[in-house]
Amino acid sequence: MMNLERIRHFLNVGIWRMGDDMGSRPLQMLLDWTRKLYLAVRFFFERGHADYATALSFSSMLAIVPVAAIVFAVARGFGLDSFIEQWFRETLEGQPQVAETIINFAKSYIANTRNGIFIGIGLLFMLYSVLSLIYNVEHVFDEIWQVKNQRSPLRVITDYTALLFLVPIGIIIISGVNIFIYSVVDQLQAFTVLGPLAKALIKLFPFAMMSAIFTGLYIFMPNTRVRPSKAIIPGIVAGVATMLFQFLYIRFQIYLTSYNAIYGSFAALPLFMLWMMISWYIVLFCAELCYMNQNADYYAYLVKTEDMSHDIQQTMCLTLLAAITRRFADAKPPYTALQLKEITGIPIRITADLLYRLRRINLINEHYDAESGDEPTYQPAQDIANITVGSVIERLDAYPVLHQHLDLHPEELLSEDMLATLSAQRRHYLHQLQDIPVSQLFQG
Repeated sequence: MMNLERIRHFLNVGIWRMGDDMGSRPLQMLLDWTRKLYLAVRFFFERGHADYATALSFSSMLAIVPVAAIVFAVARGFGLDSFIEQWFRETLEGQPQVAETIINFAKSYIANTRNGIFIGIGLLFMLYSVLSLIYNVEHVFDEIWQVKNQRSPLRVITDYTALLFLVPIGIIIISGVNIFIYSVVDQLQAFTVLGPLAKALIKLFPFAMMSAIFTGLYIFMPNTRVRPSKAIIPGIVAGVATMLFQFLYIRFQIYLTSYNAIYGSFAALPLFMLWMMISWYIVLFCAELCYMNQNADYYAYLVKTEDMSHDIQQTMCLTLLAAITRRFADAKPPYTALQLKEITGIPIRITADLLYRLRRINLINEHYDAESGDEPTYQPAQDIANITVGSVIERLDAYPVLHQHLDLHPEELLSEDMLATLSAQRRHYLHQLQDIPVSQLFQG
């Protein structure tokens, strides 16, 4: 039991205290990614994000034939339908029966649509399946990224429609690039040095393409700003992991002969579902890793504001407010939340919560300017001479304001003399603190 407590304390506290005195850059990066990986694993299961893989697998099953039909229809307009068919077979190399079934269904879907059979209900079902998959993926990504605001109906229509046509075009471009690279490699085989090098590059090309696809997915799918630099490594991890999983899946097909003997041709469906579900696990976990890569500082020490005592919260608020007012008094550029975290040592998650509280009680204002980029800065909301310790504590004690009227009568339980004494002592206490300007507290 003692060992478990020590491990828990290290993961919650100790791991965040390490690294400040590390002089080695590689060791610092290793520690940083260890923290992010730990947080990603923890929240992936703790917040139930792993459970979304099953729902997305079902949505993918419904949408895969309509998506394939759209891709084939667009490719046929470019005269590249045979190359797209080859791409589908290579992508689903581990499930040749599934690949053949999807291709036949997609071709049949297009033929029946051209004959006017599925123009009505079939077309609506196709659009619903595809748009539902896009919506579900976005919803899961927004859950991972803690996004509260949904896209407006106009943005949903424009973004989803654009994605509906960009995905087939992207697959066609990838297929064309793939064909071009293979042709170049064939021409380079006659060269002693370039031949083996080209062979090695052609083996790495699928990994690079999958990594680029996942990186783009992690940047554009969440309804929030994702910095591209934070999505590159998770995108590479997702691309490489997906390709390695497909390689292992194909190699382990030999061990599934008894499974195929029991279920026959029907075995392709549950095996395909298993392949798809594990693939979604990889995609969603790397999305969690992408979120942590950008927001790991918000979870330092895994501490929440509500876990702290009221006195500690007041002290931290005074510390932040003292730094902000002192900065204003010195006529220097205002601080961002990250800068306040650096100079005060308060974890960024707590800093953000307390800054929000100080804004709610009208002690500071939030500003956006060109110098700070996308990060807001914070300035006093009133004359700093009026921001005293007493006024700040009085407002913090009243936060949050309760708008509902509660029919409470403490005078029926406490004597009038006792209430008057408590009120007088509180006024005296706050009056003594009214003479201490907050700006004079900061010694940073």
